[in-house]
Parts: sequence; C-alpha cells; structure tokens
Amino acid sequence: MILAIAVLLQAGCARTPEPAAPAEGCDDPQAHAWYLLPPPAQRRSRGPLPFLDFTGFARASYRDALRDLDGLPEPSFRCGSVPIQAYRFVWHTPFFPGVVVRAQRNAAGQAWIVGRSARDFEIPGSSPGRPSTVIKGGTCAPPRALSAQEWKAVAAAFSLLQGEDSSAGLDGSSWIFESVVDGEQRWFARWVPRDPAFRNTGRMMVELAGCTDTLRAME
Repeated sequence: MILAIAVLLQAGCARTPEPAAPAEGCDDPQAHAWYLLPPPAQRRSRGPLPFLDFTGFARASYRDALRDLDGLPEPSFRCGSVPIQAYRFVWHTPFFPGVVVRAQRNAAGQAWIVGRSARDFEIPGSSPGRPSTVIKGGTCAPPRALSAQEWKAVAAAFSLLQGEDSSAGLDGSSWIFESVVDGEQRWFARWVPRDPAFRNTGRMMVELAGCTDTLRAME
C-alpha cells in the first residue's frame, strides 16, 4: 500500500534542491561535517522544550547512528566516493535500537537497498545488585536489488520532502532523511512526523529493507 502511494506521487511538486556547497571538513571522518555541512548558525527552536535546538540534536543523533553499527560505518553522501544517486532514512529512538536504511544506484543503473540495525544497548539495573537489561534491535533482511518500480517509488517519495525541521517532544522518535542526487545533498529531520509524505517515505524504506521488527515498533 505504501509503495503504491509513493509511485503516484508527482515529482513536479518537489522543492528544487539548492546547489551543493563545497565539501568542507572531509579530512576528519569523526567530524559532523564528514556527513553534513555545519549549520550556518545555531538558532533556538520555536518549539517547546526539552530541546532548544532540535536540528542540532538530530544532526548529532544522525552522525552517531551512521557510526554505531556492527561492521563498517555508513558511507558519507558528501565526502569521499559519493554515490551518484542515493537515499537514506534513519529511525532513532531512546527506547529501541534504531535502524539505518540506504537505497542507492550505481552508474550502470543497478539499484539496491540495505537495512542495518543499531547495536544492542544495555540498561543498568535500577539498584545495586539488580541485573541489567539488554535491549536488542530488530533484524533486517539481507541487502537486495530494487526493481525499477521500487526505485522510482523511493526517488519520487524523497523528492516531495520539504519544509523546516520540527521540534522534539518528551517521548517518541526522530525520523531523519538524507538524499544525494548528482552531488546535491538534502537533509530533513522530523520528530514523530504527522505529515504523510514523511511517514510514508520512512515506513516505505523500512518495509523495502525487510526490517519487520522496526516497522512494527514505529509509531
């Protein structure tokens, strides 16, 4: 159902991406700039507490999510060997190991998708002597090729994402989207989005990657 909706989206309504800025800070893979351009200025969010700057919080969470994985970290979309066309979705929550889903296409036109769960994390016991609790993440299907229709749906869905980043709340999850098309990088962060364009895109990416446990955990 989500896939069918995405295929019908009209790319003509999409916001025109801004020209990509020069890749600064690519000499340090540990820096925020390895993945995202530093924000021009830290501004206070117009939204409620607890996060005065949700965009800054989301950027830090995003950087950590791309590195807190078993095996190699996620590739950068602005430094090093940047894909010609790629899309990435991160679902991040304090109460469940998040997931990173990436779809990309190479110069030969071959497209594929891969989903990766964040590492399991441990919560200490509530008092001395109490056992800790290990929170395990969900599993995703092995990487697979995307059909032409599936790739078209992903590209169309991401092209419609637009608007300012939202503010965070006390309970919920961050939905973070990144894309690169011919060197033009776009990035959005939403806190439990109500906009169907963002919700459908995030759920579609998780569904296509076969991350069924995460799909059930998403609000």
